[in-house]
Amino acid sequence: MRLLLVGLIACGGGGDPLEVNLDTGVIVGVEQAGDVRAWLGVPYAAPPVGELRWKRPQPVAPWDGVLETVQVGIQCPQTFSIGGPGGDEDCLFVNVWSPSGASKLPVMVWLHGGAFIFGSGGDSYYSGRHLAETYGVVVVNVNYRLGAFGFLAHPALTSEDPGYPSSGNYGLEDQHAALEWVQRNAKAFGGDASRVMLFGESAGGFSACAHYVSPRTSGLFHAAISQSGLCGSKITEPTLAVAEAAGVKTVEALGCPGTGPSAAACMRAKSTDALLDATEITPPNMQPPGGPFYVGGENVLSTIPNVDGVVMQQTLRAAFTGGDFAKRPLIIGTNRDEGTLFHSSFFAMEVTSDAEYRAAIERRFGAANVDAIAAQYSIESYPSPNRALAEITGDAFFVCATRHAARGAARAGAPVYLYSFERTPETAFLADLGAFHSSEIPFVFGTDGAFPLSRVGAGGAPVADAVQQIWTQFAATGTPGADWPRHDEASDQYRILDAPMSTATGLKAERCVFWDSLVLP
Repeated sequence: MRLLLVGLIACGGGGDPLEVNLDTGVIVGVEQAGDVRAWLGVPYAAPPVGELRWKRPQPVAPWDGVLETVQVGIQCPQTFSIGGPGGDEDCLFVNVWSPSGASKLPVMVWLHGGAFIFGSGGDSYYSGRHLAETYGVVVVNVNYRLGAFGFLAHPALTSEDPGYPSSGNYGLEDQHAALEWVQRNAKAFGGDASRVMLFGESAGGFSACAHYVSPRTSGLFHAAISQSGLCGSKITEPTLAVAEAAGVKTVEALGCPGTGPSAAACMRAKSTDALLDATEITPPNMQPPGGPFYVGGENVLSTIPNVDGVVMQQTLRAAFTGGDFAKRPLIIGTNRDEGTLFHSSFFAMEVTSDAEYRAAIERRFGAANVDAIAAQYSIESYPSPNRALAEITGDAFFVCATRHAARGAARAGAPVYLYSFERTPETAFLADLGAFHSSEIPFVFGTDGAFPLSRVGAGGAPVADAVQQIWTQFAATGTPGADWPRHDEASDQYRILDAPMSTATGLKAERCVFWDSLVLP
């Protein structure tokens, strides 16, 4: 329970640098090492509980006195997390780090990953303390609703508000509300509201792309970075109708039939645990061989964003193809070995034979495409069928999807900078993963030792320093430095993030032409 302090407190008072006046009241933070101030667990929206479950985020009620913000806010409900399961629906908090004496500094707003079902802005490996201390930036990490609480679509929810004919994208709406909160309150933390950079990884990278192409985010940020965000994949976002149909099946299993107001009331009466149980991901040992990208089902469709025509007006692939968005500076990229994590024992039952390999491909890409994909990724060319499938996952969902988005944004006239992160961590929780999905996180935040999946190590420190300098310079100026050329279709240049940094052309171009030409069901 956080403490609401009435009046002045011993460590505060008028002029106390830890006291900050927000648009909703006064908060007090905590000093951290490196002369950094932090305000942790700051509410940016009303608790989405009771009748506000599956509603757009509502404004925070103003408070009297001084609100103590010295511990990260509780994570949103989740059954699987690197940081542990649990959480509470009252979870719409931000955490803010700012160097002492800050004034008009660039602001970096982070959206965490976790497949839209796990993670938290309060996870220790996302701490903004190092970036604030070393590079003179304000860092804001955002909690947003996850799983069914953030992304369940249902006809009963869609029809509740005639002025908002949508459901299922509440987590994206939370992020939007947090960006609005930053615009209103950046100055109070020494930040410059005109220099807000949005960045995120995996689900957070997808979210950054969704906000980048949205006409609703004009003026909320000046630049964006998407790390491994699946931003131009052919298989990601369902339509609202498909998501609603999945939602009906999901809540029928909970004992809430129908599509009218009674169904909505029944759904809101269900406990947090009941909803988590209804949409819990299938454990790896109960999945068919191939891992999470090769499973599917209603539960998955009830825990990811949908194309509703309101929050997401079209798929990200279509949006980047069309080019009808604000031409803000964009860094976008992937890791060299994106697929390996998803086909490790941590996430998946391995495929061990040609038959299992082809069955997994068929489940994901359709029977008509099995032969072509299997020929393009012949298992004889890889150490194992499982490693071949990991290569498919990395290319189809990450590398080639990202290349499509980068080319579309560049063609539309945006300053685009494409990268491939290729530094293998010195230690990882599993062997032979390479530069796997999410392995860049401690390089970006300078939180080596906090990230449980890998370590930067002494040999990787120069790469970490370089990445942090690029990311913070991009936040300040909208350019990553003179050594990094803009991406365009003609030159097809991209930056390799490793030691030494270098520039190359044609990132998996032949493979990506193959995926772009493939007709998927």
